[in-house]
Amino acid sequence: MFCHIYVNTSVDLEYQDRKLHVMLLPNPSHLESVNAVAIGKTRGRMQTLKQGDYSSSDDQRSAGNPGNKVRSAGNHGNKVLCVQIHGDAAFAAQGIVCETFALANAPHFSVGGSLHLIVNNQLGFTTEAERGRSSIYASCLAKMNAVPVIHVNGDHTEDVIKVCDLAVDYQQTFRKDIIVDLLCYRRWGHNELDDPSFTQPIMYNTIQNKANIPDVYANKLLEEGVWTQEELNEVSSNWNKFMTDNLKMFDSYKPKANHLEGCWSGFRQARDSITTWDTGVDPELLKYIGAKSVEVPSDMEVHPTLAKNHIQRRVDRLVEGNGLDWATCEALAVGSLLYQGSNVRISGQDVGRGTFSHRHFMLVDQQTDGITVPLNHIHDKQSAFLEVANSILSEEAVLGFEYGMSIEDPKNLILWEAQFGDFFNGAQIIIDTFISSGESKWLIHSGLVMLLPNGMDGAGPEHSSCRIERFLQMCDSKEDQVDGDDVNMNIVYPTTAAQYFHLLRRQIVRDYRRPLIIASPKVLLRLPAASSTLSDMAPGTTFLPVIGDKSVQQPGDIKRVILCSGKHFYTLQKECETLTLKDTAIVRLESLCPFPAEELRQELNKYSNASEFVWSQEEHRNMGSWSFVHPRLRTLLGLQVRYAGREVSPTPAVGVGQLHQQEARHIITQTFNN
Repeated sequence: MFCHIYVNTSVDLEYQDRKLHVMLLPNPSHLESVNAVAIGKTRGRMQTLKQGDYSSSDDQRSAGNPGNKVRSAGNHGNKVLCVQIHGDAAFAAQGIVCETFALANAPHFSVGGSLHLIVNNQLGFTTEAERGRSSIYASCLAKMNAVPVIHVNGDHTEDVIKVCDLAVDYQQTFRKDIIVDLLCYRRWGHNELDDPSFTQPIMYNTIQNKANIPDVYANKLLEEGVWTQEELNEVSSNWNKFMTDNLKMFDSYKPKANHLEGCWSGFRQARDSITTWDTGVDPELLKYIGAKSVEVPSDMEVHPTLAKNHIQRRVDRLVEGNGLDWATCEALAVGSLLYQGSNVRISGQDVGRGTFSHRHFMLVDQQTDGITVPLNHIHDKQSAFLEVANSILSEEAVLGFEYGMSIEDPKNLILWEAQFGDFFNGAQIIIDTFISSGESKWLIHSGLVMLLPNGMDGAGPEHSSCRIERFLQMCDSKEDQVDGDDVNMNIVYPTTAAQYFHLLRRQIVRDYRRPLIIASPKVLLRLPAASSTLSDMAPGTTFLPVIGDKSVQQPGDIKRVILCSGKHFYTLQKECETLTLKDTAIVRLESLCPFPAEELRQELNKYSNASEFVWSQEEHRNMGSWSFVHPRLRTLLGLQVRYAGREVSPTPAVGVGQLHQQEARHIITQTFNN
């Protein structure tokens, strides 16, 4: 696998009587951002080929365990190699390079080393090397992992070949990263308008007087008697003809779209209409999976708090069939997918336990530190497994890695969870250049799930908002037309545990793939009102893009309809009950993109006497969903909607608890007072 090429293609080459499959990953102009994607894609291919950590069921059953031994070089397999091509200035200066090296030997992220080629032209656009870095060599950053570096003169063709052979031998023998620093030069400018002599006149005076590398090497072969002039002329003529013939085909060439082949065979482009998928599961199977999700070996000592509040409580709730909280429904969704043959991987900071100590996919023996992932022991013949990847403290590289995993095999569910929702901003480049636009640019499909804990709970500016407005700005939902499945991303703000269950299962059940952005909860994780029942997840059930007000007995009495999204619903519901309002209905938008215009129209048609419509949100007016929903409510549904929420602000939340409470109360007053 190669990176640093602005295409997405693959080809089978004949090499030493063997076929070599070479894949080129697209590289956006945000240099080096593709590095993490490349190693993620490499690990995904290792999983497909059952190499390395995926070579046996026993290895995968312990997929949540970082291991007590160092994996030997031979255990990484030898069928996949990641080749990363870098520029000297970008390698030394882009932060994701450091982040990606930090992943290199981390459990659940290692690919047994990459081969790195630094194309060292001694310039960063027009910046000289001594201004473009603080280190002597462009490769010095790799000292953090004691990565060997081989410096080679790019003018010496045979030395370059020998060095690359040596580098591959090292990588295959020791399964570690190695760098080839190709010391060379850029003959022309950085782009068509650039004349490098503007800024490096002495260097480029030297370069312009140098013979090019093919001529230097050809003359060397002539002088040594390896070639005759006739042989040289024949090789040169054949190559020029090959290039000329291919150039002539350029205008008539029609590239083949092969993005739905191989692992993606059987999948399709998303439709321009909305499809609904039955994501329910038999309740008896869910009970079985739920019990297995907290079953541990008899000799394992579980923390007493977890034994009581996590294990026993889950078992009791499953027997009752109700009161199933967010973590339980997540385990049921993941476990049912594993049972049906789809691998699941969840990655991020603290994901095994969960930021809010709610998930506990992995349980730790209090005497030995040994880790058990109960969902990897659903049954003896289990063929799909859960990988719990507690990650390094990085967003950009880790999210890029998970995107790379997600584009390998659509039958695997890949989730990345931010520790807090707004922490995604450290990975904004990956979201902008790959997740939101990868399909439109390169026909790369991804079913990656991003979990972004969100909610204005008084936690201050940096731990409140997942900035859902930014994702809504990046989506291609239309203001004047009804959306179909073919929007570039799905953006949701679910309010019940069952809704979350259906969303995760839908990512695998449907016949196309889209990135899924979930504004996930904090308070709702344990809120009884947000819990669900087994019947909410039974066959015939599905994710609901709009949820109406179930408390309304007489729709004709409704005068005011409050529209909202996410956990804010429960605050509004509580106030409505306190005021004993009979003329007010609260309607939840669970899906924001695609915008559920038709489902919302059907719900609002119930309230034919309603004369007031309010959009109420926790966030500030310049944040949250208001700017997105307002024009759609007006254009697609003909509604005049009043805003109720915080006023504009440069920060997502205040840092003083008393002010937070005042703002929260003001939102309620705005919402229920004309």
